[in-house]
Amino acid sequence: MSDQERDMAAVQTDAAAAITDVTEEDQRLLEKYSRSFTGTYAHTLDSKGRMVIPLAFRDMLGKVFTITPGFDFKSIAVYPEIAYVRMREQQAQMAAQSKHPEIAQKFLQFLDALTFRGQECDGQGRVLLPVKLRQKILADDKDVDIMGACDHLCVAARVKSDAELDDFMANIGAYLREMNS
Repeated sequence: MSDQERDMAAVQTDAAAAITDVTEEDQRLLEKYSRSFTGTYAHTLDSKGRMVIPLAFRDMLGKVFTITPGFDFKSIAVYPEIAYVRMREQQAQMAAQSKHPEIAQKFLQFLDALTFRGQECDGQGRVLLPVKLRQKILADDKDVDIMGACDHLCVAARVKSDAELDDFMANIGAYLREMNS
C-alpha cells in the first residue's frame, strides 16, 4: 500500500468514526428532522386536477392524509394526519386567545370548509386536489411546485412560487439582518 493510499484510508476511517460518534443530542436532532419534508418538485396537474405526490414524500405522508389551505390561503397544504391535527389544534388555541374572536372564528370556518381529510394516493401516486380548493387557490394554474415545508407539503402555482423565491433571493441580505436584529 502506498503512502497516498494509506493517507486516504486514514481519512476515510476518520470520516467513518466521525459519523458513528453520534451524541444523544445528535441522535435527537436526527430523529427530529428525519421526518421533515424538504425539497421542491415541479409537476403539472392533469386534466382531472390530479397531481403526483413525489415518491420521496409519499411514505412520510402516510396512507391517509389531509389536504387544506395553507395558513395564508395562497397555497395548498398536504399534511400527514398527525401533523394536521396538531396544526388544527394550534389554530383553535390561537383563535380562543384572539383579541378578535369573530375574525378568528371566520378564519377557522373557511379553513374547515376547504379542508379535506381522508385523502389517499391512487396506484400511480396521484391525488385529486378537491375542485373547490383548487379553484380558490390555484385558479387555472396547472403547473405547480410541491415543496417541503417541515411537517407538511406546500403546493403552489409555479409562477407564484418562482416569483416569491426570486423576491426572497433578491432581498436575502435584508431578511438576514432583520432576523438577527
